[in-house]
Amino acid sequence: MHLSTVLYTSVAVALGLASSSHALPNPLSSILSPSSQPTESITVCSAPEDLLQIKYININPDPPARGQNLTIDAMGVLSKDVLHGATIELLVKTGVIKLLQKKLDFCDEAAKIDKNCPLLAGDQFLQHTVELPKEIPPGRYTVNVKVKNPDGEQVACINAKATFGIIPKF
Repeated sequence: MHLSTVLYTSVAVALGLASSSHALPNPLSSILSPSSQPTESITVCSAPEDLLQIKYININPDPPARGQNLTIDAMGVLSKDVLHGATIELLVKTGVIKLLQKKLDFCDEAAKIDKNCPLLAGDQFLQHTVELPKEIPPGRYTVNVKVKNPDGEQVACINAKATFGIIPKF
């Protein structure tokens, strides 16, 4: 499945934070409070009671650029396991126009980036690089990603935005 760059970035952050358990460096300058904006392009919309409390998200370059590699480095703490049957709810828009609204199986998507499911509670780390295609259509994109356990309990919420190419003014 090919997703738009901002969509893939958001999904990768949500999946990786909730599914990765390898050690990463912890850049103390990037530690965030739950209400902080981690990057120019990604914001955390999680509530204090969500299962994943995101400590930091760094992307490089920020904002993402067509034809370049995008590296995501993130850390969070998962308070409960994420179980088989968990879902990813995606909403991709350009302006007020919905381009995609879809519910994906979390474990299926996690497997695509070599992550295991179910995911066990504890510290979660992500370091992932994706090549951004040069062919991304010009536009301003926004993405909302919500990860939920099978019982509906929210794991995490992430918003992303990106602008690619020259946008004509009307």
